Amino acid sequence: MEPTTLLAIAMQVFSSFLFASGAIMQSLGVKSQFDPNAVASSNRLTIKGLLKLFTVPKWVIGLALVFTGAAIHLAALTFAPVSVVQPVGILAVPWSVLLASKIHKHAISAKLWRAVAITVLGVVGFTVFSSLFATGEKYVSFSAMVWSFIAVCVICAVLSFFATRTVAWARAILWSSVGAIFYGLASGFMKASMNLIQKHDHSFGSWQFIVTVAMMLLCYALGAWMIQQGYASGPAEITVGTMTTVDPFVAVVFGLVVLGEGMGMGIGPMIGMIVTGALAVYGVAMLSKDHPDAIEERRRAEAAIANADV
Repeated sequence: MEPTTLLAIAMQVFSSFLFASGAIMQSLGVKSQFDPNAVASSNRLTIKGLLKLFTVPKWVIGLALVFTGAAIHLAALTFAPVSVVQPVGILAVPWSVLLASKIHKHAISAKLWRAVAITVLGVVGFTVFSSLFATGEKYVSFSAMVWSFIAVCVICAVLSFFATRTVAWARAILWSSVGAIFYGLASGFMKASMNLIQKHDHSFGSWQFIVTVAMMLLCYALGAWMIQQGYASGPAEITVGTMTTVDPFVAVVFGLVVLGEGMGMGIGPMIGMIVTGALAVYGVAMLSKDHPDAIEERRRAEAAIANADV
């Protein structure tokens, strides 16, 4: 293995640790704005509350750690292919589980580790398939980008509706999924805007480029708000696991469908992506359900029902 590749892997390992640390810090900052004795899954962050987070030191430190990790990740991509660097980022999931267990003093069960392992395996497999076989290209269709934005907004609105009404253990994963979907689409728009300039002779002043960038920024803003809702309503490691799973999936699907990167992809790689993607989603669902906080919420709910019946 080339020394530069080893350096890139080491950088991405460190980046994943920074991302996990930043997520934990942001989660602590968000939860500091709510009653510590209340049920976490019932927490809701308002826009005013989101703006107030910029005055919370823990949250700001977490934001700085996330940005630093992102910068190191981008630097690592200059030393090695995305197929090598990207899968290493999933280490943020076990990092977050370990860090949270130390901070909150809870034991990590075998079920929790199994969920982490399934998530990691699924995301790594999905990334390998997408990196090796998603290599096609076509002219960027602006109308397709607009329709993808509308479709994602509708999907996220539906998921947000269910996030307020689903079982307690699933609320954090649904809020985080909405945020991760927006983030994934934003990544797709970033790639599309670059393609418009580099490959399709658009200028920075063209209305297609401006609208694409505007949709990208709106996705980032909406995604950031929903991710903070995830931090408010559940453990940080649930949000980390959801982001590292859903975000790349959405970005890859956008690349395959809208940017035409799936042109010429055989049925085998497509099935491989579907299977590994489903495996990763299953792992995150199990991570949410078997987390100590989720188990404690179910215990408290059952106790409340039992006391009401007495």
